[in-house]
Amino acid sequence: MAGMRASSRVGTQNPQAEKVLRACMDLVETLVRQPPENITIMDVETTLNVMHKAQAELDDETPASNAVVASIRNAMGRLQALRAELAK
Repeated sequence: MAGMRASSRVGTQNPQAEKVLRACMDLVETLVRQPPENITIMDVETTLNVMHKAQAELDDETPASNAVVASIRNAMGRLQALRAELAK
């Protein structure tokens, strides 16, 4: 949410970035809503792949995209921690 708010405050907004960020956060939310025993490493890997592609697509190094990309990276870090925990 912080990334979405920050991206909307800058002078050169990117409406597409907000849509992509919202879609990524919806993917993460879908994982969060599942019981932990139903989450597989493959679910996390798939979500990470989608988020990685979104990050690469949006990262145009403008102020509008910096906040969005930082939010995606933050979520990806949490998913990577979840993946490591599931692998134990």
